[in-house]
Amino acid sequence: MVLTLERREAYSELLEILRHMDKTYVDLIPKKLIMFFYDNCSLDYDFRMTKSIGEESFKEDTLALLALINNNYWAKNQSKEELIMNYAIIDKNAQKQLNSQLEKNNVFTKIDVPTDSPSSEENLPIVQNTFLGTVKKVLNILKNAFIKFFGD
Repeated sequence: MVLTLERREAYSELLEILRHMDKTYVDLIPKKLIMFFYDNCSLDYDFRMTKSIGEESFKEDTLALLALINNNYWAKNQSKEELIMNYAIIDKNAQKQLNSQLEKNNVFTKIDVPTDSPSSEENLPIVQNTFLGTVKKVLNILKNAFIKFFGD
């Protein structure tokens, strides 16, 4: 299995976060999984937390890994469906906040595109759903972890 540089850097960020967390939470994560992160983290990526977790800027893969760990090891009292719904609500609120910031900057003003131009569709902005992208990344991480731990 070949890991991308971005994924290795996310493992480095995750290990730095775990280093700052209470030992009771870290002990809930299987040692085999933590060793996987150590074995596959980027040794060249120098990430040091200088702010609190809520204020620090992490990679999207790091956030997906934290959500996965929370879902599988830390949140024993909540069902997986509840957690997924909570993540969806958080993502929706973040999207609303981003949209309101963009509206303040008049990003959503009308764009005049000539209709007779064959390339008029190429000039339109593309909007991606970040929640679905995050879910896909979490599923890929899960798949890769299962392949790594349990074989093909």
